Amino acid sequence: MHSRRLILYLLLPLVASGALPGLASPGMATLDLHLTSVRAKRDLPMLRRNADAAYRIGAMQTVYRAGVPHTDRHGNIRDRYGADSFFPRCLYHAIEGSLRVIKDAAFNCVHTYEQISIHDIMSELRSADLQLLKHWPTDTEVRIFARDPHILGWYLDEEPTHRAFLEMARTGATGLMQERYDAYLSRRAAIKAIDPHHPVLPLESGWIPPGHQEWWERWNTSGDVVAYDHYLLERETPDIGALAESVSLAVRINRERKPVWLTVQAYAGNRIVLPTPEELRGMVFTSIVHGATGIILFAYDSWITRVWDVVGISPDPLPDYDGRGSATPEQVRRSRALWHGAAALNAELERLAPRILAPTAGLPYTVHYTGPGKTPRAIRTLLKSHGAGYTLFVSNIERAAHVARFQFSRRIASVERLGGDGSRTPITPDGSVFRDSIGPFGAGVYEIVFR
Repeated sequence: MHSRRLILYLLLPLVASGALPGLASPGMATLDLHLTSVRAKRDLPMLRRNADAAYRIGAMQTVYRAGVPHTDRHGNIRDRYGADSFFPRCLYHAIEGSLRVIKDAAFNCVHTYEQISIHDIMSELRSADLQLLKHWPTDTEVRIFARDPHILGWYLDEEPTHRAFLEMARTGATGLMQERYDAYLSRRAAIKAIDPHHPVLPLESGWIPPGHQEWWERWNTSGDVVAYDHYLLERETPDIGALAESVSLAVRINRERKPVWLTVQAYAGNRIVLPTPEELRGMVFTSIVHGATGIILFAYDSWITRVWDVVGISPDPLPDYDGRGSATPEQVRRSRALWHGAAALNAELERLAPRILAPTAGLPYTVHYTGPGKTPRAIRTLLKSHGAGYTLFVSNIERAAHVARFQFSRRIASVERLGGDGSRTPITPDGSVFRDSIGPFGAGVYEIVFR
């Protein structure tokens, strides 16, 4: 700094305090304003850094950089997207007479009620062109339909760690878990001997009983495909971080080598509430950001679900089904709304499948966010590369809105937010940065072109 300017900097505090009244003059006031402007210009980069420091750090996911494990329509494993790639958009507990309306809602596969045989539903499956994830198949069914083009896979055991844990607690029989696992392995081997081509799998629960993570991991690495359910949304649930972490765990313990099909909550029962369409979209994209490569919605609303006091989704839900399981008017309204929301989400997933199943990009970037929430790393992201373009998937795992800031290692030419309805909204970037608002349990999908 010039020596005269240094003297003035030293004198200004004294002038301002009145310690040197003889120097208090209009000229000195002008000089003070000039030097204040100089300081402001000098400190501007620091102020910008401090403003960025007010943002919290998000969590960038890096799974699947070497390729995304998924299947074709017949359950054959793929790791590169192609014409035969298949992203399951399944509905649990479909029943006879429901498949055409399910297909019209852009689902591409179903789990049918366990007591419906493949013989009884196959004609309808073929007419609707849906894939079947068959629960508890018989040897005869496996033998007859092993080469049928509408079979996706064979599903053998439901929530085994969870259910065996509860049964052991009830009976005191501590060996039940091992017995159940041995029975599953035996049944799996018998089916593989008949049909070595389709995947065989259990469908686990997202809840890991205390002291049983080793068993949960054993079950979730035992199938050709990883599948489990995770239902956690209640009326006051503050965040869905547990959903995100369970998907990450399932991906990690399988070393990113197996498809992960997550069964997502689309029902009300006990304390569980029917999500809004926005919440369902947020849970699904949270799952995808952390590594899910297929989605199953639980469940289609019918007399089957109502027997268990569960209200699922339907285009025309009834207050009750011949006296089985009543639903409140609010539940009926939410069920219908969520059906239409699921249909829109299915159409969006179909459009985005080539991007979801593309390798994760290695381009460096950072994610920060600000908002009223308290959940650590509430904004989660996954960046995909496809050709010359990039797609950024973003999820907010918290019941609080945030403003997110995304900064890349390259300057941005253009950004568009891809709406769930297929719309495109331009966002003006600032060099290598763009910002957007993400609502409570919200999701964002962005198409980015770099200079």
